[in-house]
Amino acid sequence: MGDADRLPMANVNRIVTSILPKDAAVAKEAKVAISACATVFVHYITELAVQQCDKRKKVTLQYEDILEAIREAEFNEFEEPLREALAAFRAQNSASKKPPAKKQKTGDAGAASALDTSVNNGADTSMNDASVNEGAGEEAPGGQEA
Repeated sequence: MGDADRLPMANVNRIVTSILPKDAAVAKEAKVAISACATVFVHYITELAVQQCDKRKKVTLQYEDILEAIREAEFNEFEEPLREALAAFRAQNSASKKPPAKKQKTGDAGAASALDTSVNNGADTSMNDASVNEGAGEEAPGGQEA
């Protein structure tokens, strides 16, 4: 396990100091050990979750896979705090999202495609202009418009 795999020491310091009493001191080696332990834990839970995905022939690791890995590793006491952390994360993300752009009433394929891109914050939606404007000039086999 290299240094690149470990949590940044600033994060470890913040976590450790938030838990300990104000007058407590922590040796540098202890902080390195905490970082190494956290990294091993992340690798272990991730490997268990990946094994679950492999059994189900899934390629994308999901939140539920992590929960199942936590239960399989018998860290059940972490399940509720993990659920609470996810709920807080989702609430924070939904509060910070901008309201979607208003739809334009034109039938222009380029405008609809631009609108789709702005609503999805530039995410690749794998949609072409014909699928954005369903029913309006869909392509027939051979590239001809219907």
